[in-house]
This record gives sequence, structure tokens and C-alpha cells, in this order.
Amino acid sequence: MKRNDDMFRIPIIEVILSMISSWWAVVLFNSPDLFNRLPNTYEFFGNIAKESHWGLLFLTAAIVKIMGIVLKNRWMRKIGLFLSALVYSLIAAAYFLGMGWFSVGFGTFSAISIMALWGIREVEIRNG
Repeated sequence: MKRNDDMFRIPIIEVILSMISSWWAVVLFNSPDLFNRLPNTYEFFGNIAKESHWGLLFLTAAIVKIMGIVLKNRWMRKIGLFLSALVYSLIAAAYFLGMGWFSVGFGTFSAISIMALWGIREVEIRNG
């Protein structure tokens, strides 16, 4: 079978992060009292903005990543990944502030943030 070097590789990290960001947007748009229901974890976010504003940020991060993939635009992909790294770092920080080091949320969202930062590197190496 002949290998086509010009074939576009599906950037699975960006696709999965876009799915996660999209789901966060759906949850935040449909849970206007989320921050009040889970004050220990999300008080940090509630002090900055309402759920709908955070939902818009997640939706923007997802759309930028998806459009970057579709348009094959490296800068859009990097910006989307950076936005993801930023918001997932903030979520990790919120879990840390609310529950400490040993929480599933802190470990999970720290890892997702690192994965987003790794994705920026991958965009450059694979498509640079």
C-alpha cells in the first residue's frame, strides 16, 4: 500500500480537547447555578464570572480548535490549544483551592492542561 505523505493526520489531542471544551460549554450553559451548588470547588470561578460567561470561553476554545483543524491553520490551532491549557489549568487550580492536592479533579485537569500544551508542540512538529 502506497503511503501518501501529503495526507492530513487527524490531530486526536485537539479533537478530544474540543469535545471536552464543548461538553463544558453545554454543562455551563445549562447549569446557571453550578457554582453555587459546588462552592468549595467552583467558588473561584463564580467570583470571576457567571457560568454562561465561562461557557462562552469553553465554546470559543472549542470552535477555534475545530476551525483551525478544518482550515488547516496552525495559528488557530495553537491559540485554541493555549485557551484550553489556560482554562484547564484554572479548573485544576480551583480543585486545588477547594479540595487540596489529593483530588481527582486536580490531577485530571492538570493532566488535560499538560496535554493541551503538548498539543501546541505537536502542531508545530507535525505541521511546521
